Amino acid sequence: MSQTTVAPLKVLYIVYWGAAEPLGQSLVLPAIKKLAGMGVHLTLVTFEKPADLVNQSLITEIRTSLEQLDVQWIPLRYHQQPKVTLDFLQGILRTLVIGMRLRPDIIHVRTFVAGLIGMFLAPILRAKLSYHNEGFFPDEQVDGGVWKKDSAIYRTFKFLERQMYARADGIIALSQRAKKDIENIPEVARKNTPVIVVPSCVDLQHFHLTASVPALKENGLRLIYIGSVGRRYWLDKIGRFAAVAAQEIGNIHLQVLSRMEKSLISSMLEDSGLSESQWSYDCVPHTEIPAHLAQQQAGLFFLSQGLSEHGCSPTKIGEYWACGLPVITTPNVSDTDEIIRRERVGIVVEEHTDEAYRRALHKLVELLADLELPQRCRRAAEKYYSLEPACERQVELYQNLIADTLQFATQHRISEQ
Repeated sequence: MSQTTVAPLKVLYIVYWGAAEPLGQSLVLPAIKKLAGMGVHLTLVTFEKPADLVNQSLITEIRTSLEQLDVQWIPLRYHQQPKVTLDFLQGILRTLVIGMRLRPDIIHVRTFVAGLIGMFLAPILRAKLSYHNEGFFPDEQVDGGVWKKDSAIYRTFKFLERQMYARADGIIALSQRAKKDIENIPEVARKNTPVIVVPSCVDLQHFHLTASVPALKENGLRLIYIGSVGRRYWLDKIGRFAAVAAQEIGNIHLQVLSRMEKSLISSMLEDSGLSESQWSYDCVPHTEIPAHLAQQQAGLFFLSQGLSEHGCSPTKIGEYWACGLPVITTPNVSDTDEIIRRERVGIVVEEHTDEAYRRALHKLVELLADLELPQRCRRAAEKYYSLEPACERQVELYQNLIADTLQFATQHRISEQ
């Protein structure tokens, strides 16, 4: 009897980030490598910033690491102006050529602009569309103060968002909160589109538990923030929290790791009342972040409040926990506040007043005295941010989408006989 050979899933994976930038390094590449290791045949399309493309050693390193797993990488150039229009047109033309040659089973689109590309591409290539919803993009612009909710551009992008949901054969949400929001969208509910949860996972081999967390009495309070600042990312309020901590505790230090301009960070922190000697700034490669986390006691993440917060999944929170650090954060960010209360791995700051910050600080000091805290944080990272089970759910979604196609094709052939 001959054995049936099943061809591996062919996936065209489009993401509107660069593989060479921090988001690509922390989110995209680990997931791509894990999926490739599970037998998925991948072609990765990214949008690289010009400053990253000139870093030939990094580009070569990324390409080599992907080629070793038989992943084809197509880095497109990211355009600052006119941003979305030019990148969208470039993405459509280049991925159409790639897709005609590849004939993918699945087009996996991650981020809003990639979703627009995939929405046009999938019907032409007769591929299933998996929409990886990296947040509610139009609402992020409103919550960040970029657009007004009654503006024409917001209404236009909300219309496009609904079209993507209507076209998607499967949807990946970043949190349980986002999953519920998406399932209630009429275009999704009408088709009963499958929605799975895959948070922004962490490479737990790279981000590991440190031998020991610095003692509070010996070092004072050492805080860290990683990532973007401005708009939705409230570094000014983080600075105020640190300033109140300095009043309450005395010896404190806030480290900021970011690719943003130091002058912007400096103005936001100094306006908050934090003195120059109480904070430091650095821009480091993703590979060096664990070494910086090993010197800290708690990680911070304050985000503006709105619908868009349900749809996010900050990788930095998983990275903090993976290294044994509790998280101090605002409510409604992904599923983080629920995890914090369930696992006792952080503090939720309910309002932005000095008194609320003092209450949070007192809770933090009590939490840091718990010798089991670092291990609890690590377990939380393993439970909620582990890459392998997340990728397994993703592959299962791919297989289910393809199974529907195969079932339809089989029924069609039978009906013709």
